[in-house]
Amino acid sequence: MQILTIHSAKGAEWDYVAVPGLADRNFPNTGRKSDSWIKNAGSIPVSMRGDSLQLPSINFANFSTNKNLKDGLESFNDQWKARKEVEEMRLAYVAFTRAKHGLFCSTSHFRNGENAVAPSKLYLICAQHLPSIAGGVVLADTPIPEGRNPLKENPITGNWPDPTSKYQLIAERVKESAKFVASSKAFTLAELTALQKLGENAAAAAGDQFIETDSVGANQIDKSVVLSDLHAIINELKNKSDITNVFLPTRLSVSTLLYLKQDPNELALRLRRPMPNHTDKYARRGTQFHLWLENQFKHASLISMDEIFNNSANDDQAELDAPLQDLQQAWLQSDWARKQPIGVEVGFETVIAGTVVRGRIDAVYELAPGKFEVVDWKTGKVKSGDDLSVAALQLAMYRMAFAKLNNIDVANVSAAFHYVAQNETVRPADIMSEAALTEIISTIPQL
Repeated sequence: MQILTIHSAKGAEWDYVAVPGLADRNFPNTGRKSDSWIKNAGSIPVSMRGDSLQLPSINFANFSTNKNLKDGLESFNDQWKARKEVEEMRLAYVAFTRAKHGLFCSTSHFRNGENAVAPSKLYLICAQHLPSIAGGVVLADTPIPEGRNPLKENPITGNWPDPTSKYQLIAERVKESAKFVASSKAFTLAELTALQKLGENAAAAAGDQFIETDSVGANQIDKSVVLSDLHAIINELKNKSDITNVFLPTRLSVSTLLYLKQDPNELALRLRRPMPNHTDKYARRGTQFHLWLENQFKHASLISMDEIFNNSANDDQAELDAPLQDLQQAWLQSDWARKQPIGVEVGFETVIAGTVVRGRIDAVYELAPGKFEVVDWKTGKVKSGDDLSVAALQLAMYRMAFAKLNNIDVANVSAAFHYVAQNETVRPADIMSEAALTEIISTIPQL
């Protein structure tokens, strides 16, 4: 047995066909919301449709009085309704002619509503003409019952989902398993490499013992790894000898550029197999602070979707001790709270080395006539050394983009990080030029 819509049944044939639901206002469908553009704002005007020549039309220029307009609208609506009925009849023809030997048409006195429903025009047509074809009584002439829908009087109830169902039990097991997946550590390429070296040194002596991983290094792994699983990981890495070209997408976010600068191999893996990132409590706190700062400026949001979902590149992952209230108080005591930015949430798209880079600048201040500074708010720990050098790529991008947007010399635009918790503003000394940014975009590796 197959259950299909009438449209999907076109061109096919079955020995026996059943067409249920031949109730008034259901089939033909005359009781639902009109699809006329005059009555339904979600419908396309006739003049804009490809089949406009086959549809009723109305020209408002022909009406000089309100009465003429009213009469014209009534005429148009009548024509539209008649066209709809013809379409429903054509659809019924398709349904009825799918049967090779037997056709069963049915309706019911009650459907979903409170009151009884009469048979539709299609049902009555079938009842009138089928006796001459098939012979015998084909219509049970029962009166329409009075009273309320019995399904409303005695609704069928039950527990759903059924707690005793085997499918429900399986679903519970899947949920339990999903908890382990959600709480498991996400291994980076650097950590897998460290595991490989550790496993190769310990494989001969360890046997099937567990390996303590506290000595892995800076990126410590907080759980033991079964040696057999480690062997499988090592073998998989060794077997991946083929080189695969990984191409940068034609549109990048600034956070992706940070990945490219910091760890191009990790970025290449992410591009090959995108995976969702964990959003930790520190990233959420940063998001909350930006939303609070939005209200301070009475402007649009200062946080981008990249910063919310891709916190490992833009947001600090070091522990952050200051709660949200302390961040707010620290910012209010900073010099920036007493300055008025000329722009916040300054969105941009610019092209570098044939790649579109998009981003959003937290705030822009005018320091002096013709002199500007782009500022990015940070809620983590103050960076220095190589970490600051990598993060400064973000400022370089913002600085260059703002200069291009406003057709000004990039030398007249400075850039700064303001670390809110420490109330410290850092202006990196050596900010990359456009040529340096172009070189970075060209460094995506082959894996």
